[in-house]
Amino acid sequence: MRTTVLALASLFVFLAGFNVWNMLSNRGGSPRGARLWTQIHRIVGYAFITLFIVLCYFMMMRIKGLPDELPARVILHAIMALSLAPLLLVKVIVARYQKAARGVLTALGTSIFAIAFTLVAINLAVHFLAGAASTQVSSEVSITVIAVALLMSAAGYFTARKPRPATEVKTSPATPTVQRPASAADLLHLTLARVEQQSPDARTLRFLLPPNRTIAARPGQFLTFEWMIDGKPVLRSYTICSSPTQRSFIEITPKRVENGYVSHFLNDKAAVGLTVKARGPYGQFYFEEDKHSQIVLIAAGSGITPMISILRYIDDLCLPTAVTLIYCVRSQHDVFFKRELAALQGRLNEFRNVMVVSQPNSDWSGWKGRLRREILEREVNDAARSTFFLCGPPAFMELARNLLKEKGVDPARILQESFGGGVSIQPSATASTGSLEIKFDRSALAFRISPDETLLQSSEKNGVLIPSGCRQGVCGTCRTRLVSGQVQMESEEALTAELKAQGFVLPCVSRPLADVVLDA
Repeated sequence: MRTTVLALASLFVFLAGFNVWNMLSNRGGSPRGARLWTQIHRIVGYAFITLFIVLCYFMMMRIKGLPDELPARVILHAIMALSLAPLLLVKVIVARYQKAARGVLTALGTSIFAIAFTLVAINLAVHFLAGAASTQVSSEVSITVIAVALLMSAAGYFTARKPRPATEVKTSPATPTVQRPASAADLLHLTLARVEQQSPDARTLRFLLPPNRTIAARPGQFLTFEWMIDGKPVLRSYTICSSPTQRSFIEITPKRVENGYVSHFLNDKAAVGLTVKARGPYGQFYFEEDKHSQIVLIAAGSGITPMISILRYIDDLCLPTAVTLIYCVRSQHDVFFKRELAALQGRLNEFRNVMVVSQPNSDWSGWKGRLRREILEREVNDAARSTFFLCGPPAFMELARNLLKEKGVDPARILQESFGGGVSIQPSATASTGSLEIKFDRSALAFRISPDETLLQSSEKNGVLIPSGCRQGVCGTCRTRLVSGQVQMESEEALTAELKAQGFVLPCVSRPLADVVLDA
């Protein structure tokens, strides 16, 4: 019986140590691998709890046969064993309801392992040393101790040397990353592989990434595409609506707009096999699971595209994020991803799907009309703790932002994304005209430009591509440092005080007042 208990105790320590190793080594680079190792962690954890109950039973049986006044070692052993119970309870609660709190889970797991190791070590030491003379220890014990020490040192050494994946490195919010114009190495050559109709005037296009290429996108970011239409290159930015957990493809959902040069091409003529160049991902509008535990997504029309990426990401990683989607459309026929939103509502316990229809059919029983305060009051719980993501036409986002401010929502908790139109890139010998000069310091290029055009428009006309997104001074993708000269910016919304102090400007809304030199 004693040998059986010691074997179970050794397994007890092994299981505790395995789970700590699992958490510290951050196993599973892919979403599928992450889910597998999470499941293993859960199984091992409940096996540990089962063994804990069994060993506590054996401990009680041993105490039962002892005299009333217990030895100090037995009292210490019992206190340490019972202290594991609340730690295990807290760890189970945190693992169930706060999965993103990895720091807390790691601290609890390490504490549980330390106590379990000490408990078993006390009994093992007594067992192995019971028959030893007072002046010596058996060679078997010495060899075992030395071997265990060497194995633990080797494991610690190789674990410490294992490099972390590049995608896990995060920059500090206090020192914002500056996005430079993408180089040729950043260029992606994508191939259209599938087309799916989302609504009468919108299609979802799935593009395959080149073999052995991935993009480190965050849910809500976008790519800038260079479409070739009628032999002319045209730039447009589109949100990635697929989940960032997908490694082999990306999806976009362009909506046909009136007089939309590219949107008409993508909805009417784009066919499987089409190839396109793209750069990115870009954008400061994205979901972060370690910062956003409770979010409200407010979208209108095609503004649902970054929201569906966020929802797919939460679903893929089984995140406990509380999500409310308020989706405003003209009619029931204009809803994008209708079936998927219904399926997500069934799968995600913390997801609420709220539809607002401005021109509903007679059988519609949900919210009608425009977004208004009554809808926010009824559908948004605990607005003070929520982070709000807004995407849609500019007038819609202004309305939503004003309604949220009336509710007392901190502006820092309101994130928004919008995209403007692009321009055709037609570099020619006559494009380089104007009364002022623009120089690109790192590219060693210079052109004459017009003070009536933005720096971005002039650059694109001369064949210099600066990554851009909204073209309204909102997203900050095109920000570039002004080395010398003067510009007038129509908007500075996307620039922090620190970036302004460093001399950054937004070429999409900047017009030259004198000759300028850009760090590009």
